[in-house]
Amino acid sequence: MTAAYAVVVIWAAWHHEPWRDEVVPSSIARAAHSFSDLVAPLRFEGHPVGWYALLWVLDVLIGKAWVLKAASVGSAIGAVLLLNRSRLPWWLLALFTFSFFPLYQYSVVSRGYGLEMLVLFGLCTLYPHRRTHPIALGVVLAALANTEAFGAIIAIAFAGMVVVEAVRDGDARRRLVADRAVWAGAAIFAAGVLFALWVAFPPASHRGTGIRQLSTVDVAVGIGHAILQPVAHSTGMAAIPFPTLWIFAYFVYLVRTPPLLAFVAVALVGIEALFNLAHGPSAAWHIGHVFLVLIAALWLDAAGSIPALSLPSRLEAGRIWLGRILMAGLCVVLAQHVSLGVSHLKAETRFDYSANRRFGDLLHANPALNDAVVMGDPDGPLWSLPYYADHRIYLAREATYRAWGVYAPPRRVAFDLSELLATARRVHDECSCPVVLTLGYDVGQLGIHTRFKGTRFEETFEITARARDEFLAATQPIARLHEPTITDEHYDVFLLR
Repeated sequence: MTAAYAVVVIWAAWHHEPWRDEVVPSSIARAAHSFSDLVAPLRFEGHPVGWYALLWVLDVLIGKAWVLKAASVGSAIGAVLLLNRSRLPWWLLALFTFSFFPLYQYSVVSRGYGLEMLVLFGLCTLYPHRRTHPIALGVVLAALANTEAFGAIIAIAFAGMVVVEAVRDGDARRRLVADRAVWAGAAIFAAGVLFALWVAFPPASHRGTGIRQLSTVDVAVGIGHAILQPVAHSTGMAAIPFPTLWIFAYFVYLVRTPPLLAFVAVALVGIEALFNLAHGPSAAWHIGHVFLVLIAALWLDAAGSIPALSLPSRLEAGRIWLGRILMAGLCVVLAQHVSLGVSHLKAETRFDYSANRRFGDLLHANPALNDAVVMGDPDGPLWSLPYYADHRIYLAREATYRAWGVYAPPRRVAFDLSELLATARRVHDECSCPVVLTLGYDVGQLGIHTRFKGTRFEETFEITARARDEFLAATQPIARLHEPTITDEHYDVFLLR
């Protein structure tokens, strides 16, 4: 199963064009000359350091752009290899392995979630040996906390499971308290969580999040809603008619194993609270964390290493039947996700994820553009260009050379076509090099164009008739890179005369 999975995701990754969410971590890693250089930009990214550190090490060792895909696919294959060491039935392993998240979002699409899946499954593998290897458990928990913000929540829930188990078992609790290795493992975990929070917590100047402006009432309401509806944002469970009811029924099923119940409840409520307080509407790659938690819980339950309560025979029989019903619902969802994963793999062979692959080919094909500077508006679609070409990117809204944008001052919220042209001319005079401009708006559509309307990322770009005429007179159109592109990374390309 692992070999078949590896063949599929490697083939799909070969056809995949990374877009900005994937390439920005790689750009940050490639620009870092030290660990402090690597950490500094992450407060504006909202992610812990784990994925970036892996890419940084691989860049130092290999120095090729393709290590981005290799890290993602390698992490996912490693996670599936570990998963196949579990005692879960083969049909459930197959359904999950070839479902949307492991098959596509956490493997082919190169983000840190594949690494998070690998570390989480490593924890599940290690958990039966928790009492003999507490330091190893602390290290892996700290690593999970530093993969993604959701990974930190799952790591805290996992640690909570260990604590609940120790509290329930008096003998084990006394042994743990007297064991210095346990305290060392706990200290490592706590330090890892604190470091993850320090790195990922946004500064006051970052307009991409309002978490600093939340009141105590806002936090209480957000957590309260998460408790009442722990999967409200998880549209990935839509195949189940009442997903919240399914989750609470699963909580009832886990009453026999309080530590595992604590893990699932804290993890799912924490994930939902993060949606309510920071993330807002959920993206596809975020929803998959619910399934990672559920698979991890099923894995730990099947391992039989967690002490369970003894229930009356009738209650136990009812619990077993409830488990079968819940498993049937989960299998329906996973079967739907298999179909979803296959459809996305097909799209990879038919469409570009980003126009920047073709833009990179265009830049390489013209020797006169070897030292060209690239700029444009919106500049977001250019942030994946470094995967395809080494040309410098100038961010006109921020007045700086950088391969990724930062939604904080001095970045300008309002901009216009005449300012973009003036900036291009200034850069051309300063570097004595060609300047290539990209425009994600139809230059003939006059007025104010708005991106990310109604969000904290909202930005405007104005095109007037005078600015349009001046821009067209000063530039030469060289490409129109639009269809077929899945994301918003498409635009018209102009060369400054």
